[in-house]
Amino acid sequence: MKLVQNLPEIFEEFGEQRRKAFLDVKEYKDKGIPVIGMYCAYFPTELAMAVGAIPVGLCSFSNETVPAAERELPKSMCPLVKSSYGFAKEDKCPFFHFADLVIGETTCDGKKKMYELMAEFKPVHVMELPNSQSEKGLKFWKQEVIETKEFLEEFFHIVITEKMIRDAVHLNNEIRTSLKQLCEVMKLDPAPILGEEIQKMVTGSKYRFDFHTTPDVVNSVTAKILEEYQQGKKLDYRPRILVTGCPVGGDSMKVIHEIENNGGVVVAVENCSGVRTLSRMVDEEQKDIYEAIARKYLSTGCSIMTPNDNRIELLGEIIDEYHVDGVVEVILTGCHSTGAESIYIRKFVNEEKKIPYIAIDTDYSSADIGRISTRLAAFLEMIQCEKTGEKKLDINYCYKVVLSGITKGNSMENILEELWEYAGIPLCLEDKELDRKIQVGMHLEEQYSEEIKMIEKPLPENRGKVKAIIPQGRKRTEISELCDIIVKSYQMKKNTALEVKEENIKTECPDYLWILSDNQKETESLYKELVSKRDFLLNMQIGDDQSILLSNLRGKEHRNQLIAICKEYMKNKEGKLLIGNGFHEDGKKEKNKQLQQYVFKLAFKKNPKEKVYLIENYYHELALNFISENITEDDFSLEELECIRKEEKGKDLYDTLYWYLRMKRNVAQTAARLKIHRNTLLPRIARINELINIDEKDGMECEKLLLVMEMKMFKEESKTD
Repeated sequence: MKLVQNLPEIFEEFGEQRRKAFLDVKEYKDKGIPVIGMYCAYFPTELAMAVGAIPVGLCSFSNETVPAAERELPKSMCPLVKSSYGFAKEDKCPFFHFADLVIGETTCDGKKKMYELMAEFKPVHVMELPNSQSEKGLKFWKQEVIETKEFLEEFFHIVITEKMIRDAVHLNNEIRTSLKQLCEVMKLDPAPILGEEIQKMVTGSKYRFDFHTTPDVVNSVTAKILEEYQQGKKLDYRPRILVTGCPVGGDSMKVIHEIENNGGVVVAVENCSGVRTLSRMVDEEQKDIYEAIARKYLSTGCSIMTPNDNRIELLGEIIDEYHVDGVVEVILTGCHSTGAESIYIRKFVNEEKKIPYIAIDTDYSSADIGRISTRLAAFLEMIQCEKTGEKKLDINYCYKVVLSGITKGNSMENILEELWEYAGIPLCLEDKELDRKIQVGMHLEEQYSEEIKMIEKPLPENRGKVKAIIPQGRKRTEISELCDIIVKSYQMKKNTALEVKEENIKTECPDYLWILSDNQKETESLYKELVSKRDFLLNMQIGDDQSILLSNLRGKEHRNQLIAICKEYMKNKEGKLLIGNGFHEDGKKEKNKQLQQYVFKLAFKKNPKEKVYLIENYYHELALNFISENITEDDFSLEELECIRKEEKGKDLYDTLYWYLRMKRNVAQTAARLKIHRNTLLPRIARINELINIDEKDGMECEKLLLVMEMKMFKEESKTD
């Protein structure tokens, strides 16, 4: 490979090296050079090189061949095993096709069974691994290495001399050293390039069959990166991420891509395709070269080992040396050893290294890319805020706090207190008309100075203003938006007259509230119970239609007492109650009662086992009803939904789409709600993505789809009533 001057070009060239090697391997075979296929970093490639063979990693990182493998293998098996077997069985991997022999290893039960099946159509030699990295395990593994060496000698009719094996060890050490030095450029802070480019180099180097030239080529690239770094070509600050866990490559590279697509940089990869295999060399000075080989390869920190202290030790070294800000662990579905070991990794990273950790459970499909991207974006944002001291404000959550407070009848003081508790922004609301001031966080007037940055927003009709201090490291635009929310909410409370009467606010309107029951006897009994609690209820009327009207019920505190009394009363009763919300106009009693009665029916339909319904829990259903009564069927027909319905299993796909959207595209929660296995769900989601690209849609598009589906469900349910 000729070193080009432009680094992106050489990264791309290495990225394409595997594809180019498809043709190269045939040329070597035509020259009579044997090919040995492998799947795991535990195989000592020096043995293959010593017999003059080309060791090559076989295809195993694509979702393309998983369906073919699932015709024979369990669907619950990990995607790496299924992909490997699918490529072999379908003869879609050129390396496997031209391989004279496959070397397997007993890393997991899935692979062991795969090699049994594979041996039916390709020569396979399996190396048996010990369960631990003890001296006893080393002795066992050394014997396996020697037996494999003898097997290769017999298979290829060649004798491996001491010089041949030591020459192969020396060359492999040179290749490892060059790749290790390449990876170590990512110790620079800020990082010089993206980690995805390093992975292209590391992976591509394994498919350069001119082994003797590889060290020089890799060293030249390393020198070029460092040269450009000195010239100022480097990345801006990004959270520095270590990727660990299962092997990453091919379709699972989506994790690294999404980390860097969302503003992070992968400075190291601690798995079979990263620094794990490059961290230790074979000791060339050791007299017993086969023991040296066995010791180097057995030290690989794979999760199949128990205990796996080497992995923890290596992780600690990488975190310190590469200045890691956070750890992302990739766990392939069905990889039980990595999944079980993740608890130790999380504890080590969080408790000993004091940095964030996140586990990404995935497979080789593209169905979960949207979910992965969302989770990683939040993870990186958290790290960014911790590193810079900046706290990002979730404006949507602030809206939720305000609207929830207004709905519940909370005072503005309570709403501001909750905003302060979440956001940590000092706030002040001044109302000239009511001659009052609400302050949370600090006394703004006392601590205001020229050094403090402050935002002021006027209340409507020049009644007053909202003020907020901008703490250091916080964005002015976000705090300005928060003030706008408070201004709007204050006006909303004034217009709807929902705020509880305070000492300096006089009102002539009593609060009315309906309690509805489905049982006349229970209504009368409850009425007597409430009469006995007249310490806070001033007036009650019982109707012939199983209803109770309360008046002069004051505020949230009284309503909460009422709810508590009703729930306690209904514990051993058969009937059902609905407790309404307060309203202020005597002339609207009957209209409000009709509304409560309608909600009572909606609530019973949705939750028939409940005994006490609160009207505020059913606003969503009420909104659906209002919308459905004011639009026609054509108004909410979407081509995407019709496309799903027309499928052969359209009902299953439609239900899956609905709950996938309801569960915010969370695979685990969707599977649980549908009461199906995750591996049954994933093909459905993959098919939905083929039809409408649901995981590529933004939040607003998904909300629109969900609303339309709920409208249709509401219409259909209404027809059956």
